[in-house]
Amino acid sequence: MKLALFEYELSCGFDWTEQEQQAIADLERVIGDRPLETVIHNGKRELKARQHVGVFRLGKRTVQVLPKMYRASDPQTQNQESVRNLLYMLEYTDQLSVKQYSLASLLQQDLDWFEILTRLFAINLLEEWQRGAFRSYQSISDTLPVLKGKWNLTEQFRRPERKHLFTVTFDEFTADNHLNRVLRYVVERLWQLTRNFHNRQMLHELQQWMEEVTLLPKISAEDLRLIPITRLNQRFEPLLNLARLFLENESLQLSNGDFQTFAFALDMNKLFEEFVVSFIDRHRHEILPSHLQNCELLPQSSGAVRYLARTMNQQKVFQLKPDLVMRQKVSFPLIIDTKYKELKEGDRKLGVSQADFYQMYAYAQRYKCPNVLLIYPQVVGMSELKAKFEIEGGTITAATIDLCGDLSKQGERDKLVERLRGLFADSQGV
Repeated sequence: MKLALFEYELSCGFDWTEQEQQAIADLERVIGDRPLETVIHNGKRELKARQHVGVFRLGKRTVQVLPKMYRASDPQTQNQESVRNLLYMLEYTDQLSVKQYSLASLLQQDLDWFEILTRLFAINLLEEWQRGAFRSYQSISDTLPVLKGKWNLTEQFRRPERKHLFTVTFDEFTADNHLNRVLRYVVERLWQLTRNFHNRQMLHELQQWMEEVTLLPKISAEDLRLIPITRLNQRFEPLLNLARLFLENESLQLSNGDFQTFAFALDMNKLFEEFVVSFIDRHRHEILPSHLQNCELLPQSSGAVRYLARTMNQQKVFQLKPDLVMRQKVSFPLIIDTKYKELKEGDRKLGVSQADFYQMYAYAQRYKCPNVLLIYPQVVGMSELKAKFEIEGGTITAATIDLCGDLSKQGERDKLVERLRGLFADSQGV
């Protein structure tokens, strides 16, 4: 059974079992938060999604939780649109490589987006591997009947009984390198986790193609930091980014007899932030007012870090990390921050939380920035919202942007450019 819910949506007729309730509690214990909630509604056992976008398997049942901003009246259309835009946002932030012809076909199939990501990974890796595996020189230590490379005399003298063999170290041009070991490990994990026949078939084919690559018992997302991207392996970068996505977000796989629990969740706060910052950066000449065109764009305040306080021994504490800081020589004319939260129409504060406003106020004061722009996602059916708040020395503007249309189409991207251009101009009083 497959169930699709939007964040905070309540199921209808799920009727969870005690075993499923225990599995959800196990997820909470490992993740640190409960991704799903078992509730009694009108006397029936139902499931309520929380703020965790992802795919959750409870035995033979799969629950797919989609972003709240796409919830609309037509379930079939909204599911496809939300999955398509999720994939587009991942591609836009360089975490995924998508060919539109393959995506159109995948969206017509009854696949959750974990299976879609698995299919895209397998398709792209097969294509690249057939073009030729990435090979590099690796230092090999071995004992051989012939002298090859560097003769390790110290080791040789320790084993005089093997005088007919040579202890050597040599460089070999091989596919058994760290990059391919990461890809091989992800292939193996996905082969174990997928429930789709075609995905499993392609991953098995990859297992055969990659037999010369060592299968390591464990690899983490941190291991990918050790892989330098060069012109020789650059074509594998999108696959490594997708591998990182799997390794970072595959929370766990728990087994209790024949009952298996699996969780794969995306951090929508992070994805929304990265997409907005990437979109502004790529379209800066269309979006930014003329007086901001020569600004440096500093994601996560890189190169312009500020702190709120110092300790008694002058150590800086409470670091500030705005999503995007604009620097013009030594001044900061604009700071942008994103919040993956839902604003409220009709509220005089638009539902902006007090904690978020204090955070923006701290940015404005510490950076001596006259204008702070706070960007939220717009939910389907909601009109564009915007409110400007005056503070000492400047303003804080809170506004929504619409990401519900098909972002793969130029017309929808043009609308987003126009909306952001208007927000930037208004926040600057242009």
